[in-house]
Amino acid sequence: MQDIRKPYTRSRSSGDLQSRVEQFESARYRRDSYVEEEPVHIPVRKLRRDVEDMDMYPRRREEDFYEDEEGSLHEERRAVPSRPPTYRDERARHLRRKLSLSTVVFSALLALLLTGFVLYTYVFDSATITIVPKYKDAGDMGKPFLFSQGEADPKGIPFVVETTSLSKTKTLVPSEPRKVEAKASGKVTVYNNYDANPQKLIKNTRFESTTGKIYRISQSVEVPGKKGDTPGSLEVTLYADSNGAEYNVDQMTFSIPGFKGTSRESAFYAKSKGAIKGGASGTKSLVSLSDLNAAKDSLALELETEIKAKVLTITKEGYVPMYSALEVTYEDNQGDVLSGLSNEYKVTATGHLMLASGPKIAEALAKTLGDYDGAPVRIANPETLAYTRK
Repeated sequence: MQDIRKPYTRSRSSGDLQSRVEQFESARYRRDSYVEEEPVHIPVRKLRRDVEDMDMYPRRREEDFYEDEEGSLHEERRAVPSRPPTYRDERARHLRRKLSLSTVVFSALLALLLTGFVLYTYVFDSATITIVPKYKDAGDMGKPFLFSQGEADPKGIPFVVETTSLSKTKTLVPSEPRKVEAKASGKVTVYNNYDANPQKLIKNTRFESTTGKIYRISQSVEVPGKKGDTPGSLEVTLYADSNGAEYNVDQMTFSIPGFKGTSRESAFYAKSKGAIKGGASGTKSLVSLSDLNAAKDSLALELETEIKAKVLTITKEGYVPMYSALEVTYEDNQGDVLSGLSNEYKVTATGHLMLASGPKIAEALAKTLGDYDGAPVRIANPETLAYTRK
């Protein structure tokens, strides 16, 4: 009986099977017996692939190169298809966006904190100090104080005088015939162009106008000598030698008849500063005295109210106004109205206000209280102070 295994054993794979059986037996023997020369290898399965074991670039194949006409090899460039973004790419992009936003917010907060610190240090750096001054009511002093203008008395309280003026006019109608006898008068300037020595002119010295009219001075005067080429000068009042309107003149030059025929004749002369007027003689229709007095009273009342209101606006740094010591003076042209030179009555009111040194008057008042220690003082309500001049 033919063995059915012969074809199998004679087959091509029988030799392979036999060799594998021998290898198996040999391997089992090595497992059962310890061979000292060979180390024992324990296979470890890597859970994750290490990046260092990975090829960064794919291995090139022969079909990736081509040969040109000169026989040189060149790498063939192939377009690498872009791979779709993975979850890891999206998460990395989200983390980068979140990190950028956090950086911006942190920078803004840091800038805000620095700005607040600077403002707090330099702008809002302040302190509140409460000062409570020592106050004492002086009451009625009843004691005289010395006030000194300029350097008249160093021990006195320094003061200055400020002035302000207002004028009002009223036209009157002549209604009363009267006999008038008046001399014309006016201001002139006398010049000494002779030498540097002063020249005395006695009372009633004559001055002659270019029209031949004689005027005189009412008191003795002394005209200063000239300085270099500048003649000495002095202002005086001339009065007409007689009554009459013919002595009323405008601008005029006068000579001194007493120097006639001497070397001083041409060196001494006078020039009027304005009109010389007021001369009258005879019967003339004039403003009545009652009308003049009524106009004077009404204008004086108006001026008194207005001048005091204007004085209240006067101020000076470091000085206290002494309103109760205010003085008002009045000037009018009554003589011109009564003599018939003018029918317009004019009154000018001038207010004279004294202003005393604030620190000095406060110190003088404090010294009268008895417990003054020399510290700086001031008057709280200077407008309430009342002064009485002696």
